[in-house]
Amino acid sequence: QNVIWKTPIPGEGHSSPVVWNDSLFITTALKDSKERLLLRLDANSGKVVWQRVVVSAEVEPMHRENSPASSNPVTDGAHVYTSFQNGKRVDLQCYDFAGNRVWSAQPLSFVGQHGYSYTPLLYRDLLIFDFAQNDEAAVIALDKNTGATRWRHDRGSKDISHIAPLLVNDAGARQLIVCGSDEIRSFDPDTGKSLWWCQGPTEVCVAGLAYGDGLVFANGGFPKRTRMAVRTSGRGDVTATQVAWSLSREVSYVPSPVYHQGHFYTIVDDGLLYCFDAKTGKAVWEHRLGGHIRSSLVLADGNIYATNDKGVTTVFRATPEGFRSVAVNDLKEFCYATPAIANGRIFLRTGTNLYCVGKVPGRT
Repeated sequence: QNVIWKTPIPGEGHSSPVVWNDSLFITTALKDSKERLLLRLDANSGKVVWQRVVVSAEVEPMHRENSPASSNPVTDGAHVYTSFQNGKRVDLQCYDFAGNRVWSAQPLSFVGQHGYSYTPLLYRDLLIFDFAQNDEAAVIALDKNTGATRWRHDRGSKDISHIAPLLVNDAGARQLIVCGSDEIRSFDPDTGKSLWWCQGPTEVCVAGLAYGDGLVFANGGFPKRTRMAVRTSGRGDVTATQVAWSLSREVSYVPSPVYHQGHFYTIVDDGLLYCFDAKTGKAVWEHRLGGHIRSSLVLADGNIYATNDKGVTTVFRATPEGFRSVAVNDLKEFCYATPAIANGRIFLRTGTNLYCVGKVPGRT
C-alpha cells in the first residue's frame, strides 16, 4: 500500500538513495560490463533522467557482504559527488545536475581487505572523507569545486574501517569527528587541526557515529566488541579524562545508531533492538525484532525505521518508555541499504528495485 512508484535499478549496490527536491541520485555496479554508474531519477515519478558511467574497472576483491557500489553519493543541490575504487586508487568525481562531469580526482592509493565503502561529508566548500584503510590511510578534505586537496591528516594506523565523518556543533563550535583504527578523533573542519583524540572503541569499525548531549557515541566490531561515549568538550588526548562510559555488551557491528532526546537507539546485527540512556550507557529497554540487519536506523518525526535484510521494515516510536510499534511493512526483497526520508516520502533501495512510499495522490 502507498507505493507511489517502483523502479528497477540495474546491477548491484548497497548504497542508499540521496534526495534533493525533485532529484534522486543513486549508484550501482554492472558486473558484466565492469561499470560503476551514477543515476539521476525524478523523485516524483521514479523515471531515470540520466545515467553516467563513472568508473570502468575490474571488480575489486571484497567481503561477501560488500558490493562494488556501497558508498553513498552526496549532493549540495548544484552538484553530486561519487566515491568508488578504481583499480588501486580512490576515485572521486563531481557531476552537475545535467550529468556533466565537472572534475575527477584520485588522491590516494587504496588497499582494503573488505573492499571499498567510503561516503563523504559536505561541509561549506569542502568534501571530506575518512579513508581508514590498509594503504594510504588519511582523513582528507577536497575543494568541492575543483577536487584539489585542501587539507590532509595521515592516520598513524592502517586498520580498515568504514565510517563516514560526522559533523557536530558543540557549544557553538563545529567539530569533524572520525572513528576507526582504534581511535576517535576530532578536527576543526575548516583547517584539519586536531582538537582531541581518544583510544577506542576497537580496530575495525563499521557502524556510524551518533551525537547528543555533548557525547559522541561509537560502536566497534572487531577484534573486540565495544560501545563507548566520549565527551566532545575536551582537548588533546582525552582517553583518560573524557570517556563517559565504555561497555563490551549489546554492541552493533554494522547498523548505525540514532540519538533522540537523551537516549541512543541501537540495533544489533542479529535484530536485537536497544534503547540506551545517553549519560550512563545502560539499557533502558530491549526488544527482539529478529532477522539479520545491515541497514542503519533512521529517525523521522519521532519514529525510528529499522529494515532487515529480507526487506521487512519495523517502525517504532523513539521513546524510553518501552518498545511501541507503529507499523511493520514487508517488501519481500533483499535489502542492505538505508532508507532516505524526504518531502514526506520514504525512498528505499532493495536488491533489484527502488521504492518511493508515501501518500498516493487521489487515495484516501
